[in-house]
Amino acid sequence: TFSANITASGSIDSTSDIKLKTNIKTIDNALDKVLHLRGVEFDRVDRDDRQIGVIAQEVEKIIPEVVHGDETKSVTYGNLVALLIEAIKEQNVEINNMKKEIEELKG
Repeated sequence: TFSANITASGSIDSTSDIKLKTNIKTIDNALDKVLHLRGVEFDRVDRDDRQIGVIAQEVEKIIPEVVHGDETKSVTYGNLVALLIEAIKEQNVEINNMKKEIEELKG
């Protein structure tokens, strides 16, 4: 296990080219998954600072693909972005449906 603070100037990229992927499908029920996640504030026991994040064991029950490790678990936070994108799109459909209903009720 490696533990350190890493600061980078510039950009940090994750390889995401389609040629490296197979069995691609859009995330189902993304909003429901997001609603089951819990964002937390916490004090790190190994450092002297307050942080925010998620609890790996809780995330693992909902999105195991982003949790790694056995004894000490880690979360690939960047991969949660795909879930959030699809959840926002699901919310947008709901919002547009509600707008349409409101307009119809206004007559």
